Amino acid sequence: MPEIDQFSLTAVPLELFNKNHKLGTETLLGMATSFVWKHHDNKHFLITNWHVVSGRDAQTRKYLKSHGGRPNMIRARFNYPGQQFGKIQTDIYIRDENDEPLWFIHPVDGAAVDVVAIPLPGAENNPVLNLCPINPLSAQGLIVRISMEIFILGYPFGPEPPGFPVWKRGNIASEPDLVQLGPKYLLVDTASLPGMSGSPVIRRSWTDHLVDANYTSDDSRIATKFIGVYSGRRLSPTRSDTQLGMVWPASNIADILAVLNRDDDKFY
Repeated sequence: MPEIDQFSLTAVPLELFNKNHKLGTETLLGMATSFVWKHHDNKHFLITNWHVVSGRDAQTRKYLKSHGGRPNMIRARFNYPGQQFGKIQTDIYIRDENDEPLWFIHPVDGAAVDVVAIPLPGAENNPVLNLCPINPLSAQGLIVRISMEIFILGYPFGPEPPGFPVWKRGNIASEPDLVQLGPKYLLVDTASLPGMSGSPVIRRSWTDHLVDANYTSDDSRIATKFIGVYSGRRLSPTRSDTQLGMVWPASNIADILAVLNRDDDKFY
């Protein structure tokens, strides 16, 4: 049997739709990536970018599509339980019957932090879904420093067979400990396509692990740490592309889930 990395099972491909119930139509607006986060009381949330679910740029609030279309449903592909191959398609509505958002945003910075948490009620009791949450797998003790190699696990071309993510290599390009003194995201030296938005970003160590003083190192195993959420390239004001991507630190997820502040998706 082929061996699949457990972190490859955590990335969830998304297709974004605007569904018109009256007309019985659905319009594909784009593709993105997400992953599952296990919270207290065995609750699970799907994590991705604000710009993915809103259809608007997180900085300018302008619509990403010229026609102004925004998704009200996402089509996610989860793993089957007990199987390494195959995905099961699940439609998740991200707006209620009044067209209000169902996702949660950062309690202080709102959509300025390009990360959202979408509730998955009852998903943990669904016998046909293997959610593969990423946070129980993360080795918290690994040190994260500038210039270190990272991997972005996403779907630049959508959910192509056999359904597993691309591991896009990059390097940390800004000081991780100084994130809060700047725009609150890490810069990584990499280039990507729009389908990578919402991807989990990890650091992988194969041997001689650099760890915090509070942790012990086990050189006999691969160690992997979840770092944050990728949200695409930082665009340059000139035509030259610096190929720098933005990664929102993992701490933002904890902040969002601590308060569960629903978005109103207005120009604020």
